[in-house]
Amino acid sequence: MFIISCAISIFAQDKNNVCYKWQTQVDPKLERIEIDESSLNDNETLEAINCLLSLKGNKNQARFTGYTNVSTNVASTPPRIKKSASVEIAALYYISYIFYNNWKHAGSVRLYDENTEESNSKRNVKRAFKSYQEWYKRLSEFGLQKAREQKLDPLENSGISWS
Repeated sequence: MFIISCAISIFAQDKNNVCYKWQTQVDPKLERIEIDESSLNDNETLEAINCLLSLKGNKNQARFTGYTNVSTNVASTPPRIKKSASVEIAALYYISYIFYNNWKHAGSVRLYDENTEESNSKRNVKRAFKSYQEWYKRLSEFGLQKAREQKLDPLENSGISWS
């Protein structure tokens, strides 16, 4: 187990690795590299998504967490986030940001199950990753432009949503 952990750590810190720049966006242990996501072509976007999906299992605290779009409506206070986002959760959030080209695509970096009212639980993360991986396969088949036109939702039919 230790050898695998060391190999992953070395892999993540290899600045020549094609995924390194994407990992720096969500992992605070890595020095962040500035990226202009709005100028990505389809192949670069798919590469970014694939790289971010590779962060599944990284339970360390993310570079960002919490609310991304605090409502100005005083009457409705957003629910308190009890568990900080991990790198793997932030990676999924960042994937949606890249796909929608909108940082505020959700109110927070919080995977929420309306049935159980759980947030950022292991179960939610597992279901979300499964859904994002299936969605990524569809993106690769349809092409990014068509997927955006059809507004393919990475969490569709998963029972999980960004809150």
